[in-house]
Parts: sequence; structure tokens; C-alpha cells
Amino acid sequence: MARPIGPRGQGRARVLDAALELFAEHGVSGTSLQMIADHMGVTKAAVYYQFQAKEQIVLAVLEPALTQMATVVAAGEAAPTHGEAAEVTVQGLVDLMIDHRQVVAALSHDPEFGRVMESNDEFRTLAERLGQLLTGPDPDPRRRVATSVLGAGLARAGTDPTLADVDDDALRVEMLRLCRLLLDAGVSR
Repeated sequence: MARPIGPRGQGRARVLDAALELFAEHGVSGTSLQMIADHMGVTKAAVYYQFQAKEQIVLAVLEPALTQMATVVAAGEAAPTHGEAAEVTVQGLVDLMIDHRQVVAALSHDPEFGRVMESNDEFRTLAERLGQLLTGPDPDPRRRVATSVLGAGLARAGTDPTLADVDDDALRVEMLRLCRLLLDAGVSR
């Protein structure tokens, strides 16, 4: 059995840091466990000691974002009205995108990442609940389209390299303003 690559917890964090760097450069699909080991200067067995599969690494890289996503869903579901639920959810999603810009940018366009997320029940359930918080009960096509554009726009703005120079506070203000416009436009009149 391989020996740990550092004090308890450090080895795992080092693997995740190396993996994120390599995912950003080569994508999830283009990164192997051997590449992660080489990047760290350890054996592949040392990486296996921490994670038995690349999918586990992807999920561990995303764990903080998934935890924050669950918090956003819980806050939205606790809101007393649909309007308040949508507002709390939008604020939470904007914060989520900004807080995890680097991770989302590194992973979001990779087909392997999409496969891992689609096969993850926790993520699928959270995404469905988020969608319901934004669309509300019995949404019409306008609200459904507005919600879809909002989600895609948040993801794109959070990963757009042309916005990398925009500081988090300015990005947050603009994302919130535009999300609110989209949701207002999605309300049938």
C-alpha cells in the first residue's frame, strides 16, 4: 500500500490543487491520474491512496460548490413567497458563480465533467430544485426560457476569459442586475 503524501488532509488537498491546475490546462478528459502524480512529483500509487478514480477527484474539486449550492436551495425553499425564493436563489447563484469562478472555468466546457455531473444524483436533484425555485409553480414558456437564459448566462459570465479583469464586486452587481431583468421579463403580463 502506498504511503500518505503528507500529513493527514494535506495529501488530499495537494491532489485536488494539482488536478484543478491540470483540468484547467488539459480538461478533465485530457488529464490522467498519472499526469496528476507527475505534476506533484509522486507516484501514481500516492494519488490512488487519496482517490481511487478521477471521478472522485472531480467530485471532490466540486464539493465546496455543491455544498454552497445546497445552501442556496435550502435558503430559497425557506423563503415565504415565490418572488422572495427567486430573489434569494438568484443572489445565491451569483455568489456561487463568483466564489467558484476558477473551478467552473476549468471544468464547465469538458464533456467528461458533464458526464460526471449528469451521473451524480445529488447534483441533478439540486439543479432541478434550483430550476423550480426560479421558475415557480406552473411556469409558462416565457418564464422557463428566461430561467434557462439566466442559468446559461451566469455560467458563461462566470467563465468568460474576457471578464477575468472584472473584479468580483463589479461582476456581482452586474450579474444580479441582469438576472433580475431576465426574471422580470419572464413574468407573464
